[in-house]
Amino acid sequence: MPWSADCRALINAMSMPVFVVHADGHIEWLNRRASQLLGDRVPKTIKCLLASPSRSEEFLRSMRRNQAFSHLALHLGAPMQDSYIASTRIARQGEVLDFWLLELLPRQWVVGGMHQLSQMVQRTTALKRERAAAEKTALVAQTQASRDALTGIANRRAFDDWLATALADQQQELSVMIVDLDYFKAINDTHGHDLGDQVLQRVARLLSGTLTRRGDQVARIGGEEFGILLPGADIHASLKVAWRLVMTLRNHNAGCPSGESWQPVTLSVGVATRLPGSNITGRELMRQADRGLYLAKQRGRDQAVHAALSGQSDPPRADAG
Repeated sequence: MPWSADCRALINAMSMPVFVVHADGHIEWLNRRASQLLGDRVPKTIKCLLASPSRSEEFLRSMRRNQAFSHLALHLGAPMQDSYIASTRIARQGEVLDFWLLELLPRQWVVGGMHQLSQMVQRTTALKRERAAAEKTALVAQTQASRDALTGIANRRAFDDWLATALADQQQELSVMIVDLDYFKAINDTHGHDLGDQVLQRVARLLSGTLTRRGDQVARIGGEEFGILLPGADIHASLKVAWRLVMTLRNHNAGCPSGESWQPVTLSVGVATRLPGSNITGRELMRQADRGLYLAKQRGRDQAVHAALSGQSDPPRADAG
């Protein structure tokens, strides 16, 4: 087919040897650099370029599929033996033609480029592995930093984070509890710290198992103190939960006599509630819960007191069972 002078001039200006090849393997023409390389030799078909002419059909199939990198497996004949072929399909004014540009690239360029690509892939893979390992390490560290080593539940740091997040939502009620084990020091002093640790671990499991609402959280916030967060729970709902915790320990004591892994223990619980729209701080809310805890201790322990209902000494009827 005719090639415009501008097209020929553009291809002739290319610094690499270039052949214009039809889909059937016929060489339409070659640029000036290719002519200089071959001298008087004027190849007619792609077979004339290959060291193994029998592989010409294989090459043409790869060329028509524009699989340039598959050409690396083909060897060219002299004086092109130190080159690889890169193929590009030709389009003119938006129309794709059945012609390809075959450009000869120096072997060192291709091999060097592939080596650099391989190194780049290796570096990228290594960076991905390092990043994944770093993220995993950070996640483990974060989890460890927010967990109580003895009981396995959350610690004070996690509880403070939960409280700050919950307080940010001023549209719903929020209740907090401070739960303290009564006379726990006597268990440590009489039976040793190993048994005391086992009691703490079991109480942590009982508290976690008693909280059934989604979003309720429990954490160990001190030696024998636990903090509980009840998003969306109003005054009466939170006091009901608090008494359920007290009754859970009472029932557990009744069914689990003293032994090598347990000593009966009771709970005192102080409760406080933030009403919607209130600007109360987390510190003040915890201070109110601590006041409820103080009243529960003062009134004989083994009970729950809400700071807003401090005059009430008996559990709500709904919690009696």
